[in-house]
Amino acid sequence: MCGIFAVSGTQRNAGERVLEGLKKLEYRGYDSWGIAVRIENNTVNTIKKVGKISTSTEIFPEGTESLGHSRWATHGKVTQENAHPHRSGKVTLVHNGIFENYTDFITPEIQKNLLSETDTEVIALLIDTFLKKGELPEEAVRKSAQKMKGRFAILVMIDDIPGIFAARRGSPLILGRTETETFIASDIPAFLSETRIVNYLDDGEMVYVKGNTLQFSKISTGESLIKRDIEVPWKMEESEKGKFAHFMIKEIFDQKSSIASAINHSDEDIQKAVKILQSTNGSYFLACGTANKVCSAAEYFFANQAGRKINVVPSSEMPNFEKFIHQKTALVAVSQSGETADVLEILERGKAKGARIIAITNVESSSIARIADVHLPLRAGPEKAVASTKAATAQMALLYLLATADAGKITEGRQTLLALAANVNDLLNPRYEEKVQIIAEKIVKAPNLFIIGRNALYPMALESAIKIMEVSYVHAQGFAAGEMKHGPIALIEEGSPCLVLGGDEETLMNAMELKSRGARIIGVSPKRSEIFDEWLKVPEANGIQSIATIIPVQILAYKLAVLKGLDPDMPRNLAKSVTVK
Repeated sequence: MCGIFAVSGTQRNAGERVLEGLKKLEYRGYDSWGIAVRIENNTVNTIKKVGKISTSTEIFPEGTESLGHSRWATHGKVTQENAHPHRSGKVTLVHNGIFENYTDFITPEIQKNLLSETDTEVIALLIDTFLKKGELPEEAVRKSAQKMKGRFAILVMIDDIPGIFAARRGSPLILGRTETETFIASDIPAFLSETRIVNYLDDGEMVYVKGNTLQFSKISTGESLIKRDIEVPWKMEESEKGKFAHFMIKEIFDQKSSIASAINHSDEDIQKAVKILQSTNGSYFLACGTANKVCSAAEYFFANQAGRKINVVPSSEMPNFEKFIHQKTALVAVSQSGETADVLEILERGKAKGARIIAITNVESSSIARIADVHLPLRAGPEKAVASTKAATAQMALLYLLATADAGKITEGRQTLLALAANVNDLLNPRYEEKVQIIAEKIVKAPNLFIIGRNALYPMALESAIKIMEVSYVHAQGFAAGEMKHGPIALIEEGSPCLVLGGDEETLMNAMELKSRGARIIGVSPKRSEIFDEWLKVPEANGIQSIATIIPVQILAYKLAVLKGLDPDMPRNLAKSVTVK
């Protein structure tokens, strides 16, 4: 959830470098931030601030080692005291995740001396307690990590001990390496301008870093580990805004190529996943938020293309259905980051029961990818805006390809998707963006917005509501087109804006029911209807109309946010990668 970053090397501006790295991770948390630098006398100097790090021009003392944190608050309010890094004795620490059993280590005496409301400060206190008992620094970190319940990633500096310690369980940590230094981050874009050579820290592992020297070991036993160097395929320009004002609109326009990239898998790789589906007697699609709505659309793909019933359950609700998971169950995990905590916990317990796992993520090194029997990467490139756009359509494209492969029609499915990708390329142009802008200007002051859709466009109505609410803070609700008249139509007043996804006869009848109550109808469909007050044309897309239809709604959400003076990349109270339950 939070962004953490560190550098250990030879350059004396480590603090400024960590500041720049954290700015690239701000999508992971922007309530507060802090940076610690190891200075000349081998002690640690710390600066902490409330607010976004992106506007900071802070000056730091000289030092070759530094660590920092950009916070999304979970334990404790957004205050300078609760900002990371936290310190206890000689220990300075940043933390991503949840220390679930931290209260077990707080005595009344300790409570009096705590400076924050966070679980993180207790980790620093725990490590410092082991140091005072005479434990070596590495063992103090290891034994503290062993006592922690929950998912976490920590970076630790200790006074008088050069180097940085890192440990993880369930929250991501990646190391980037050059010939003279090492970077540690919760996501690759933080150091992509410096290096593309990485080492991945797996669950239950820790590392001691000093310059370009790394010592990996297991948290549980202390056993030494050897890691191989991997070159990541991302390019620096993929993680920059370029000519665009915000990452969100850049990533929407990235869909000119990302849909085609998502299905650039061999038939053999797709068939490996299909074989798992066909060898089981039940499948659950697991995801959260936007990815869950993608899975709901895929439920229609598999029903219509392959005649297969898929169970779609929000991961947070899946514990109610775990009793049905066994050796003949397939679990299909869909996640942009591949680190979603709710999804990971179900997968870990499902794997223990013998379930087979298919993962669809945008990060090939992610925890979800690593636990899977088959992983199909999205290859959409970095997605830095909190609101998912190109990852969502890439997920749908890949799931549609799986559905057609399940039906024995993979060639036909691929052709349909490639034709859609070409049409999306034509759709995304400045004139179309201007058309959406005009509509946004007409409805920006509306307090409510309603969206209806039928078949696979019903989940897109739900996703449209998510997208509009999360970036523009306009109250929006999505409904199955035929359900509006069973209650929600009571909310329709003169001028109420209603997005109508699709132009089939039944949906148009439902649109007419809304229009007759005074609604302003905004149609999103391949053909114009006289019922529409406004119309956003989208390409005809056969069985994958959901991809074509959601894209203009993504642009509309973006335009509403900008018109209201909001930052669409960093909506309030949200963060990109949800690594806590």
